[in-house]
Amino acid sequence: MTKTINYSTASRPFIIASIILLFIGSFIGSIWLMSIFGINLPSWLHGTLQLHKMLQVDGFLTLLIMGIGYMIIPRFRNVQLASVKLVYVSFILILVSLSLQAIQSVRSDKDLSTEIMISRLVGILIFLILLFWTLRIRPKLLRLSDYFIALCLITLITVNLIDLSRNGYSNSLTQVLLWLLFPTLMIFGIEYKTLPSFLGYIRPRKTLALISFILISICIISGLASLIFLNTLLLSMIFSFTFFASVLIFAIAIYAFGGFDNSEILLLISGEKKARYNFIVVHIRLSFMFFLLGITIALLFFLVGPYYIFYDLAIHIIAIGFIGLTIALYLPLMLPPIIGKIVYFTNFNKIPLILIVISLCMRAAGDLFLGQPLSSSSEYVLNLHRILSYFFGLSGWLVVAAMFTFVIMIQRSMGNESNIM
Repeated sequence: MTKTINYSTASRPFIIASIILLFIGSFIGSIWLMSIFGINLPSWLHGTLQLHKMLQVDGFLTLLIMGIGYMIIPRFRNVQLASVKLVYVSFILILVSLSLQAIQSVRSDKDLSTEIMISRLVGILIFLILLFWTLRIRPKLLRLSDYFIALCLITLITVNLIDLSRNGYSNSLTQVLLWLLFPTLMIFGIEYKTLPSFLGYIRPRKTLALISFILISICIISGLASLIFLNTLLLSMIFSFTFFASVLIFAIAIYAFGGFDNSEILLLISGEKKARYNFIVVHIRLSFMFFLLGITIALLFFLVGPYYIFYDLAIHIIAIGFIGLTIALYLPLMLPPIIGKIVYFTNFNKIPLILIVISLCMRAAGDLFLGQPLSSSSEYVLNLHRILSYFFGLSGWLVVAAMFTFVIMIQRSMGNESNIM
């Protein structure tokens, strides 16, 4: 008998754990954002920034990309992973490193940096070895996808080595953006393989995608050079311009903004298929618009000056606007093999998307408001300032609300076949 390949088995704990950490990290981030906007919070909450970064970057993003990698890469080749046991070992090691980081952040007298480094690096190395071993099998189509995924793996281990060698995070915008590049590269690898067929049953533009790959490689090299050797305006400009150009060219290569005739497709599909198609188009276009906007703001940070508004918006527009919306795009497509149920797009609505857009607009307005000095010390001005601080400080909670709404929407969209045509 032929053995059935279950691609989701190994990835399931990674996906579940990453979503849990995302919610916890988002709660902490929303609390921290309130304190930034001047809302008085208990003193024990003021030191949660590092915990927020740890949960979102070391936790959510790392575990999610590992889970996606363990599921998608073998699926592209219709093969099993070399060792599912090693997959679980890597999962446990990453959880151990996160637990030790959490203990160290609470107990400043504890130095667990060696234990954190060993457990985290071994867990990531297992992930790299298993995926590179799988990547050696040549796929039947669209080999360029593997280049982006391989670069993602190299970037992942590199940024971890830099962080662990410095015993913690740097507030450098370049370093944060390099962290966001490793999930971006995995996303690019998957989108190159899947999105053109989702959008119009067409192949991606290979030459443009190759140019994008070269540019994003230069972007990573210049970013690492500025961190390790010399942080200069020239390197920052190379980093920013190649980043922007690679994203724009890649978006064109996979038809994210159109560029092909889909009128016949729209005439032929209806019901569930049309709902799924519209969901993909809206999310892919909006996500890339946010991505390009975030990189443009990062460029302003390097050119105009290190103002907080540029720093904060560049990070969160990319993290929430691009990575967040792309995850929201692919999660309903990946869930069926993980949970064993079908998700029907006809029951979806745009409420989570609207909440995300409103949240980012409120955050931008709040950052601008935060940077303005008070025009007067009168009671009226002080009260207005306090009210606006509370209002803008709620922007983080809109993201949490969008996440809960999205989860509820997916749960209610399972198993209902009445709308399929």
